[in-house]
Amino acid sequence: MSRFFSFLFIIVIAFSACKKKQENILASIRETRTEIDAKLKDYTYRRVDDMVTEGQGVISGYFRDDEAKKIITERYVKDRRTFTEYYFDDGMLIYVVSQDFIYNKPNTYTEEVARFQNDTEWYDDSKTKLEINKYYFNDNKLIKWTGPSSADVAVNGSDFTEQEPLILARAVLALKHLKEEE
Repeated sequence: MSRFFSFLFIIVIAFSACKKKQENILASIRETRTEIDAKLKDYTYRRVDDMVTEGQGVISGYFRDDEAKKIITERYVKDRRTFTEYYFDDGMLIYVVSQDFIYNKPNTYTEEVARFQNDTEWYDDSKTKLEINKYYFNDNKLIKWTGPSSADVAVNGSDFTEQEPLILARAVLALKHLKEEE
């Protein structure tokens, strides 16, 4: 019986050590993000129109020499506007925060258009919903995702595993677009 408890004790210690390691990584990411934001004025700034995605958009980037530190994408389409910030450290993606403003109706659906179609609801910015997603990366691997409800998304879920390559691809595409326009 004491072997069983010893084994359980070792497992608990191992799991708590892994949890502390992730907490340390997350704390380091937050600290690096804060440092990057504090030094934005010291970095080289680039801005280009986003000609790749649907609608209108802009991509802005902050660079230390040729190293990307922060990239911001702004995208405007009929049913939403999205602002995404990508943070990099030593060439690796470490943190992404996405603010997605979802409209109640397309922004082209004015009161006049709605009334013409006998509709009582039209685009109203005060009815826009904000969804915020936060993604934490370690060695370009997604380790934590906090969803719109401020709850963590399960690491072993299909949504989690599908999101990682999409975010990385968007970051690379934005970075490539900024560097091509030099």
